[in-house]
Amino acid sequence: MSSTKSRRSSRSQSYAMTPNLVDSELSKELSELYAGFESKVADSIHRQMINVESLDEEMLSLENNFAMMKERIERSMKLQHNLCIPIGRLTDEIITEILQYGIDEVYEEASLADLALFPTYSICTRWRNVAISSPSLWSRISLPCHPNLFRLIRDRSRSNLLQVSVVNASDPDPLDTVTLGESLRQLAPRISQLRISWAWFETQPNMPFLDVFFSDHVGQKEFSALREIDLTDTFNEDPTRKPVVLNTPALRIMGFEGLPSTIPRPIPSLIELEFRGSQLEINEILDLLSYYTQLEICSIINTESCGDLEDDHDIVSLDRLQSFEIDMMHVSEMEILLAHLTLPASARLTLGTYLPDPDYHLFHRFLGPYLLKADELKITSDEKNIIYSMTYKSRGPITITHRTHDGPPPGIALLPTLASHSSDLSLIDIEYSVLPSLSNLILAFSLWDDIENIRVSTQELEFERLLNALEETPNIVCPLLKILDCAETEFSSLRMKNFLEFRENKGARIQTLKFTRGYAHSGVDELISTTTTTIVQLDPVEVEDSAESSRSGTPVSLRSDSNAP
Repeated sequence: MSSTKSRRSSRSQSYAMTPNLVDSELSKELSELYAGFESKVADSIHRQMINVESLDEEMLSLENNFAMMKERIERSMKLQHNLCIPIGRLTDEIITEILQYGIDEVYEEASLADLALFPTYSICTRWRNVAISSPSLWSRISLPCHPNLFRLIRDRSRSNLLQVSVVNASDPDPLDTVTLGESLRQLAPRISQLRISWAWFETQPNMPFLDVFFSDHVGQKEFSALREIDLTDTFNEDPTRKPVVLNTPALRIMGFEGLPSTIPRPIPSLIELEFRGSQLEINEILDLLSYYTQLEICSIINTESCGDLEDDHDIVSLDRLQSFEIDMMHVSEMEILLAHLTLPASARLTLGTYLPDPDYHLFHRFLGPYLLKADELKITSDEKNIIYSMTYKSRGPITITHRTHDGPPPGIALLPTLASHSSDLSLIDIEYSVLPSLSNLILAFSLWDDIENIRVSTQELEFERLLNALEETPNIVCPLLKILDCAETEFSSLRMKNFLEFRENKGARIQTLKFTRGYAHSGVDELISTTTTTIVQLDPVEVEDSAESSRSGTPVSLRSDSNAP
C-alpha cells in the first residue's frame, strides 16, 4: 500500500514539474496497453464467433459488456483524478470534521424531522464511506421515524451518546405511541440530550397527554446518560394534569414550556432551569422554584403576568443560585415575588418589569433600593424597554428591563430622581439618543459628587448639552471626574478642546478622553497636540469588543493610540 502511494506521489510531483513529458509517457503507455488489449479482444471474438449460431444476439451482448467496461474505466479514472486534487487528499479525520460542522449548523437552525439523512454524506463514494464508518455522525435521530431508518442510525452510531428529538406531529397518520415508547426505551441509556415537542391535534383526538405517554410506554426506564432535556408540552391547559415522571439521575439542564403543574419533579441533580410560560401567578412561580432549591441558574420567561399573591406563601430559599432571570412582571408583582425569595448576595439578577400606564413614582419606589448601593449605573434602551444595569462592590450585578407601554421606551427626563437614589456612583454609562434637558443634567450630575468615569453614546448635539452641564459654575459638577468616554459619539474637536481647558483651569482636569477613531472632527490634530489629557482613540471593532465585554462582565484589552499626560 505504501509503495503504491509513493509511486502515485512521485508521479503527481513529476507531472507538476514536467507536464509535457509525463503526458507523452502516459500516452505511450496507454497506447501500448490499448494495442495489446485490442489485439487480444479481436482474436477472442473471432474464435468465439466461429461457433455462434445467433450472431446478432452475441454482438448485442458484447456491446453491453463493452459499455459496462467503459463505465468502470471512466469511474476508475474519475476516482484517480479526485485523488490528485486537493480535496481528494483530505484525511478521513478532516472529512469527518467537515461533515460534523455541517450537521451542527443544520441542527441549530432546523428541526431534525426533515433531515434524517444529511445530503453531504453522499458527496462522493469516499465521503459516503467515511460518513458510514464515523459513529459520531450518526448521533442524532428524530422520532418517530421509519423502523429501517431507526435501526440504521441506532447501529451506525454504535455506543456513542445520542441527541434525540421527539415530535408528535405525525398528522395525518395516527401516532404509534407503542413503537415510539419502545424506541425511547431502546435508546434511553445512550441519550445525552432530549428534545420533546408535544401538542394537541384535532385530527388525533386519542393522542395521550405527555405524562400519560411516559407512564404507559416509557415507565421507569432509566435515562442514565441524560444531561439536558427540553420539553414543550402545549397539549392542553387542564390544571389537574399530573407532572411528567422521568427517571433521570444525572440531569443537569432542563428547559420546559407548559403548565407549571406538569413539569417533571423532583430532580435533585438539576442545576439549570429555563421555564417558558404565560400568565403565571406569583404562587405558581414560587411553587415552581420550591421544586428545585438547588438551582444555580434559573430563567423564567413569563409572556404575561396575572394577579397578585392570593394567599401568603412560604419563603423560598435558593442558596446556590448564581443567576436569576425573570420576565415579564408588573412592578408591584415583582416586589411581592422578590420579598418571598431568599437569594445569595452574589447572584446576578435580571428582572423584567412593566406598567400598563406610566407611573414613575411606583417604578422609582421599586428601583430606588437597587440604586442606593450601586457603584456603576448603565442606562440604555432597546425597541420597547429602558434598561438599568447596576454593579456593586458588595453584591452581584442587577439589570432591570422596564416597559411602560407598547410603543418605544420613554426618555430619561427623571434623571435627577435616579441621581437622588444613587449618590455613591463612581461610573455612569448612558447610551441614549436623547438626553434630558440642560437643567436636569446639571441637577442630576451635581448629585453625583463621586463620579470618576462618564461613558456616553448619543447624538452630537445631545453630547454638547452634557458638556455644557459639566461646565456649570460656580460649583464644579462632578469634581472627581477623571475619564470621559464618548465612544461612538461624534463631536467637534474644537468644542472638546475648550471643554478640557475649562476643566483644567477649574482644577478638575479630565485625565483620559476616549473616543472612536474618525468620530472627532474640526481640528482633531490640534486637540491631540495641545491638551494635557491622555487621548485614547479606539477602532470601531475595539468599541464593539469593549461593549460586549461590558455586557458579559469579561475584561478586554484595548489597543489604542495615546499621548502622555
